[in-house]
Amino acid sequence: MSVELVKKSCMGGSLTFEETYSAFIDMMDGKMEEAEIAGILISMRLRGETVDEIAGAARAMNEKKISFDTDTQVYDTCGTGGSGKSTMNVSSAVAVLLSAMGYPVVKHGNRAVSGVVGSADIFEMSGVPVSSEKNDMQGYFLKHNFAFLFAPMYHPALKYAGAVRRKLRVPTIFNFLGPLANPANVGGQIVGMAMRDKLAILAESLLMLGRDRVAVYSSLDGYDEISSFAPTEVHEVSAGRIIKHFINPAEYFTPFHMPIIKDNKEAEYYFNLAISPKGGEYSKLIALNAGLALTVFGKADNIRDGFGQALAVINSGAVLEKLSSLKGN
Repeated sequence: MSVELVKKSCMGGSLTFEETYSAFIDMMDGKMEEAEIAGILISMRLRGETVDEIAGAARAMNEKKISFDTDTQVYDTCGTGGSGKSTMNVSSAVAVLLSAMGYPVVKHGNRAVSGVVGSADIFEMSGVPVSSEKNDMQGYFLKHNFAFLFAPMYHPALKYAGAVRRKLRVPTIFNFLGPLANPANVGGQIVGMAMRDKLAILAESLLMLGRDRVAVYSSLDGYDEISSFAPTEVHEVSAGRIIKHFINPAEYFTPFHMPIIKDNKEAEYYFNLAISPKGGEYSKLIALNAGLALTVFGKADNIRDGFGQALAVINSGAVLEKLSSLKGN
């Protein structure tokens, strides 16, 4: 079956939801050759992945994941990555901030691919466990109301596609799938992505999967987060519909260009600075990204309200204290 689907995709045909689901189940069961995996991934990328394909692949990936059980719904800030811009890890800072505000956070993520540091890298530098066994992480979550789930540990079935992805070294449909396959029971999430032309497709895929309280967003200057300089396009998935709007940073602070992170030392410095009372404009950027999250999750009346809530918590020193408490076990 998968051979015929690979041929169909390579000949320029789009796959249905069911066909994609079937092909990706075969892929994750080790029933496809590397050449077939490469063929389907590259052909989808060249013609553009469809809503059915993203949703079908996500359904397969979620069926094969190792679940992370929690007694309550949690929040996630996992983005797609791949912006190619080595800047401060905003999504990870927002995750710690939300946890400091008392919200249960299970951040799903991986190591850097196109930048200097990914979410796993920055948490590891900060002393936060990133690769503990599932049982240990569940105990950690109960203690801290926060956990970081290192994607490869919870998606072992991706090992068959992993080697191909590393050889291809180009974005594939899997860049969309990480945020759609958190092992925990996610009740709300924000998904930053670098490919602004794919926002509508990802939002429609989330809608097809029945997701709610999700925002996907990309800035006009190419960042997979709310930009510090240019407006950011947002597509919110809420109550069975998609709402599109823009966030202009100039309405919240004086726009500025993010510094380029050159190494781990700089990455850790800016990460800690941004969540500290001395963070200035960097703290405001984190608060603005968190403001979107709080609004989408129903914890703020609007983004300005969420921005104010988040900035007050940063300025109190509670976020730095939270990060310190997350170190070790």
